[in-house]
Amino acid sequence: MPPADVSTAAPTHLEAADNEAPDGREPSDGPGRPRTGRRTIIVLAIALLAAIASLGVLGYRTFEYRSDDALRADAVDTAREYAIAMSSFDFQNLDANRDTIVGMSTGDFADRYVQMVDVLSDVVTDGQGRATATADHVAVESIDGATAVVLVFADQQATNVTAPEGNSQKYRMVISMVRDGDRWLVDNVETV
Repeated sequence: MPPADVSTAAPTHLEAADNEAPDGREPSDGPGRPRTGRRTIIVLAIALLAAIASLGVLGYRTFEYRSDDALRADAVDTAREYAIAMSSFDFQNLDANRDTIVGMSTGDFADRYVQMVDVLSDVVTDGQGRATATADHVAVESIDGATAVVLVFADQQATNVTAPEGNSQKYRMVISMVRDGDRWLVDNVETV
């Protein structure tokens, strides 16, 4: 018998499995499972991966948002504490007040502050000056994680030998801060 022409020979059982089922039905992935089931599983797997990735991005953004909130809260707390310390003093203990301010400042700003205090310390001591302050209104103007600008409204009640009954001053401050590790340091203060 002559060899069969490969191009016209009937498909073998293996070839039929690739192209069509022996009984003419849709090819399958196994008993009772049409090949379209595999496509459905792949589409579902891709959709699941996309959903997981979306949840990951959402989780990161939520964490980032909470981190920004924490940075803002820290900046507000630091600016409030700083404004109160800067606006409060007691002629009998000027060094403690200066040390508090210096400890919350960058090196450059601390140097400028110390120079200013050195010029005014004799006036405050001779006049027996005392002051207390509050800062009830504090808000972040801008923040980017490494720097912040905070607006502070401080109210000061001061007494001295020329005004023993005291007087009130209102200060509006723009406090520029930089992030140093896990805390904010004041880099500049402007009164407006």
